[in-house]
Amino acid sequence: MTAIDPGRLDHAHRLAQAHQLTRSGDLDGAAAIFAELAEDEASPDRTEAGAGLSAVAERMAELLLEEGDPGQAADVLVRALSVDAVADVADAARLRVLLGIAHLELACAEFAAAVEDGRGEGADADTGALAIELLARTLPLRGRDADAETVWRYGLDHPDQALAEQVRLRLGRDVRPAVSATPKSPESTP
Repeated sequence: MTAIDPGRLDHAHRLAQAHQLTRSGDLDGAAAIFAELAEDEASPDRTEAGAGLSAVAERMAELLLEEGDPGQAADVLVRALSVDAVADVADAARLRVLLGIAHLELACAEFAAAVEDGRGEGADADTGALAIELLARTLPLRGRDADAETVWRYGLDHPDQALAEQVRLRLGRDVRPAVSATPKSPESTP
């Protein structure tokens, strides 16, 4: 007769519970169980728990981004990626990209706040023009081309002529990478 490991049964039960919580929409509850199992180096279900935590963290972060909370999304992703069993799964790259997107959203919010702060009397034209440029160049990375155009227009039409001129110069800068889209031939490689 084969002995049944009660610890293995408990882990399997907890894993099934986490999957059920995921299906029912309790992502926080599922994440807590997956994280507990994924962080337990003795857990026989560590790899599966890491994959479960990765999937739940991705869903949570996507929902938080949709709700306009990139800071919380970034926190969820950083916590998930700090678990070795998550960092080792194939989906870790997708979580890192999502973390980058959350950081882009945070950057846009900070640049927009700097533009707003620069509306006051005696505001620094250099900082204002830089904030306008960074915001206008970052927005298209998030698919917000029309918003970027509005930001450039705001800067170009700004009542502070020094700021408007700096924005005009920044808009005219060529910021394309100095890389060719055509691959180098084998003969031209050093």
